[in-house]
Amino acid sequence: MRRPTILCVEEKPNGLTGRESLLREHGFDVLAATTGRESLDLLEEADVDGVILGCHLQEIMGDTVAERMKQLRPEVPIMMLSAEDFVPQGVRCSADAFIPETAPADQFVEAVHDMVAAGSPFFQRWLQDWKQRLSA
Repeated sequence: MRRPTILCVEEKPNGLTGRESLLREHGFDVLAATTGRESLDLLEEADVDGVILGCHLQEIMGDTVAERMKQLRPEVPIMMLSAEDFVPQGVRCSADAFIPETAPADQFVEAVHDMVAAGSPFFQRWLQDWKQRLSA
């Protein structure tokens, strides 16, 4: 059975390394990128089951990267990470889910599992609830 592959995009090397290790420990293969351009190239080349994308990247902001990713591979779910309490409007349009960078490790891993099981009823309910909270 193939392990799910997650594309993890984060400009901070320490954050990227930590998330990459955590995901590998929990049964995922991980492709890592530190720039938006690099992540778009990897998305085009690899069979990716989900993307974890930081909101703030140096060369291209996360919401722009998410929008371009959805143009390339609309079926791949994108989860945005942010240190801020609010979700920028552009992210709301392109991301499928949002999780704070400060989320506990077990909550983060559970959210990633749910993201790659996009057909699961739990994920669909969670996504719908998330989008309703954003529009309120």
